[in-house]
Amino acid sequence: MAESDEQYDALGELYERTKHIPTGLAERATLLSALPDLAGRSVLDVACGTGFYPRLFRELGAARVLGVDSAREMVAHARAVEERAPLGISYARHDAASLPVLGAFDVVTAIWLLGYAEDVAALDRMVGSLRANLVPGGTLVVLVPNPDADWDLLADYGRYGYEVTRTGPPGPRQQVLVRVPGEPPFEFGSFFWEPGVFDAALARAGLAEVRRHPEVVPQDGRGERFWGPLRRSPSFAVFSARR
Repeated sequence: MAESDEQYDALGELYERTKHIPTGLAERATLLSALPDLAGRSVLDVACGTGFYPRLFRELGAARVLGVDSAREMVAHARAVEERAPLGISYARHDAASLPVLGAFDVVTAIWLLGYAEDVAALDRMVGSLRANLVPGGTLVVLVPNPDADWDLLADYGRYGYEVTRTGPPGPRQQVLVRVPGEPPFEFGSFFWEPGVFDAALARAGLAEVRRHPEVVPQDGRGERFWGPLRRSPSFAVFSARR
């Protein structure tokens, strides 16, 4: 089991708190702005975690949703929620590094997955596996650590519910520690890649119409004074492409 799998097994349902802090609200708004209309479509969510996005996709009208993750506790939590409040979502355990073809889906999503690739070759394999699960003309949407991160702004990111600290030497794959305050606080490791890596990998996989989507923040009355720094340097970036 990879180190990232072990840390997410330990986190389990705690991790879903990240979807409700301010940066999680902006992440959600930006991701949804990049998706096509899901009504009547099939969706595969790779690295689905606790099933937060599969549930949202089903509520948005997706006809079929399959969530996969390599972390046992994440999948167990997602299945427990499905048992309590059935939405018709299926879950399975698969390692994204060796993801098989699970079907032909209209939309494939991978949220916070690609940053964990060990190197460019592993990144290409991941993207290739995602593409292989798309129907011709289908849409791939990935959410990744922001390649253009301003570390000075991220150092003051606590207002958005994260504390992001570099834990390794500067490089093309910058290791960080993400701490989420609260009760209880928790933390996990991640990696911020340099600009150009993710979009180049999507293009190398033969995907078309590769684009990065502008950040979207909630219209919650807090205005630009609050959300402005996040707009300038979010913790995330969203790319889409078509097969």
